[in-house]
Amino acid sequence: MEKLNPQQVEILYRHLVWNGTDEALFEELLDHLACEVEHYMWIGLPFETALEKVQLEANAKAVKHLRKTYQIELTMNEEQLRKADLDDIVFQFRNKAYGAYDLRQEYRNSLRTALLMTVGMVLMMMALLTTVSTGKWTYLSVWGLVWTVGLLSFSYAVGTCIRQRIQQRYRIVR
Repeated sequence: MEKLNPQQVEILYRHLVWNGTDEALFEELLDHLACEVEHYMWIGLPFETALEKVQLEANAKAVKHLRKTYQIELTMNEEQLRKADLDDIVFQFRNKAYGAYDLRQEYRNSLRTALLMTVGMVLMMMALLTTVSTGKWTYLSVWGLVWTVGLLSFSYAVGTCIRQRIQQRYRIVR
């Protein structure tokens, strides 16, 4: 692989300055352009030709588009900061594009559903075992109430699980 000398890197630097590159993107773009020029030089092009090729790709329009995308994707306004949790601030909404954010948000619901399902099953088992050991059953007893609460908890958890699966199946990808 060919390496650029400091004068060649300076030419790339001036090109980015001339095109109005944002300071936050500067190092990343300079590195990217240097790699592109080095690649073209490695396949046999002289520096001047490689530079022209890269300058055609990294023109003012492309840099402006990157700046706009950067501002949209990686910055948060006041309302977003108020609503954001720690994950949102750390990742700055970048994972929303490929679904990782949605998966992370579903963890809480899945945990709640699993907890409700477990509590419901335990309550129903306690009521069932007590009823079998005493030999009589009525919904108007304490164990009947425990059975009903367990059944409601378990049913709510199953309904929530089914609703989540339906939402996942028909989710619109943006």
